[in-house]
Amino acid sequence: MNVPHRFREPALLERALTHPSAGAGADHNQRLEWLGDAVVQLVVTEWLIAAEPTWGEGEMTRARQRLVNTEALATLADRWALAEGVRVGRGEPRERIVALPKTRADAFEAVVAAIYLDGGIEPVRAAILPEFTSLLAGMGSLVDPRSRLMEWAQARGGGTPEYEVVATEGPPHAAVFHVAVRLDGATYGPAQARSKKAASAAAARLALVALGIE
Repeated sequence: MNVPHRFREPALLERALTHPSAGAGADHNQRLEWLGDAVVQLVVTEWLIAAEPTWGEGEMTRARQRLVNTEALATLADRWALAEGVRVGRGEPRERIVALPKTRADAFEAVVAAIYLDGGIEPVRAAILPEFTSLLAGMGSLVDPRSRLMEWAQARGGGTPEYEVVATEGPPHAAVFHVAVRLDGATYGPAQARSKKAASAAAARLALVALGIE
């Protein structure tokens, strides 16, 4: 593991990495995960307000939602290689448990809480803000393509984008969906992905590019 903090009380880190299947009562990480969620929310909110003075409430909320969610936190847990240290109950399928994004996200929040209890808020900021800065830089637009296309159409008084699955290929468990979007008589796409939602977003992005919006 490479947690960027030297613990004065190593037992805090050990508890933060103890999955509920391996501990009883206060000996596992659920209470720390609960605290860590609040600490992460606070630190990220303070940082966004200071770092992006021109953003409104909507932009900051969207950024925080994309930064502080299970997938993003699991990614940060992977950067710290927390899965290596997660302890699960004897006889439990360890590899399957630590492969779950929620397990790794919970571990990240619990470790953040452990850092907070061990050294206070400043060590937390020092440990996590570089990670969130990197995440935010790689996100691009804070508004998903479907929402951006809808907002653009509404601002022009145009119609509502309509999405259609024009083809599906592959077996049901690994289907690929081809989705096109129609707006004001024009069709954009199709775009393809392994879920209708992702294919719709990709089609919306094609429309944004074709319309010169993105």
